[in-house]
Amino acid sequence: MSSHVEYQKFRRGESCTEEGCRARKFYIEDGKKFCQRGHEQAGFTQTQQDEDDWNAQGKKTRKVREQRERIETVLSGSEARELFLECYQLILWKQCHWLVNVKGFPQELETVVRDLWGLRMGIIQKVGDERDGYGSGTGTMMFSSASEGESLDSDATGGKSLGSRRSRKSVAAEERLPRLIETLGLCYLGTLLLRLPTSLGEFYKWAAHEELVYTRAIKEVPKEMRSKLPGHFYSALEIRAPLKGGTLYGAALDLVEFYNLHFEMVFPPLNYPLLIFKHIRDLGLPVEIYPAVRRLATLLELDFSFPILHKKTYRVSGYPEIQLMSLIVIATKLSHPFDDIERVPYSETDPTTVKVDWAKWRKIMAEAPTKGLKRGEEIKVTDADVMKMSGKQMDDYLDWYQRTWIDDRNPKSMFLDIPKLNWIAKCP
Repeated sequence: MSSHVEYQKFRRGESCTEEGCRARKFYIEDGKKFCQRGHEQAGFTQTQQDEDDWNAQGKKTRKVREQRERIETVLSGSEARELFLECYQLILWKQCHWLVNVKGFPQELETVVRDLWGLRMGIIQKVGDERDGYGSGTGTMMFSSASEGESLDSDATGGKSLGSRRSRKSVAAEERLPRLIETLGLCYLGTLLLRLPTSLGEFYKWAAHEELVYTRAIKEVPKEMRSKLPGHFYSALEIRAPLKGGTLYGAALDLVEFYNLHFEMVFPPLNYPLLIFKHIRDLGLPVEIYPAVRRLATLLELDFSFPILHKKTYRVSGYPEIQLMSLIVIATKLSHPFDDIERVPYSETDPTTVKVDWAKWRKIMAEAPTKGLKRGEEIKVTDADVMKMSGKQMDDYLDWYQRTWIDDRNPKSMFLDIPKLNWIAKCP
């Protein structure tokens, strides 16, 4: 064969059509394609090409073009910000949809949460100085581009460190956007405005057990939307640590302060008569505890409402639900002590004549042991726990991991009710 023949390499995945031939190169002659061993390649048709297009079909060119198209689909600037808000309100709507259709909450809950979200959006979209709320401590809600559970690098004054990658101007604008945990707080405040006997602890349980959309909430957003989100917006809709009750209570209290600061809104107190009865029933305590709790609340002048303070001088005692549960514990210990000391009641009608058998109470109220992992415990598993797992627990953990982190399919179409998601257009 003459030496002027120019050989080319087969593309990845291509080879000689002759069975058993392992040639890696080919050449084209008289409109036909031959491998370096002379086997003619079937199914080849040569087309006319310009000189500038000669040998332009290599793998390198194709890879660069695909990478360029993928980068162009990621939005930036105001478009990315608007897309983030649309994804956020989709998650918020799905939470309301679950509460109404699964837990049986009234349909008005969605309307109330939508109005609260509309007020929140009015502040977000308000045109003003982009530095407002940046490190001012005025109670303006802050957005963190880091995931839930992660802390940002900050200096001693509480402001952003000088090593931040994005400029101070862009960070200040992004920090006025909502956080993922606020979706739970908005739903809770909706139930509070409707005077429903629902505690924030129930929202924590639903979110921790992955019944309510929160863990990997980004998966509830269609792939066509989340694929266009920049990295910092994408991670803001994910969590990197288990949900903590104190963090959720703090987020709810921050929202109460936010609406009071910007709109002078005062939220009603808890529907504590029903909540007291609900907690006593769930704990299996005697009904005589109820009047004792009401009496203690009157003596302490507690109305079980959220404090309206712009400076966080209060501690855990500022949370009304913690106050309520504390009174239930105190009333129970006063009426039915845990010690073995014999006490003589004043009369036969005294509630203390009935003594609770706490040993039997513990057996009745204790959760039945399970062979697998308890729901909500999967995200708390560490590498040291894996070595101690049984076969059932390992199966449960791997099923959860595949369902939560690997399965990248679009969410169920039953939730994609686009007309109901038109919340941004209704905002002031």
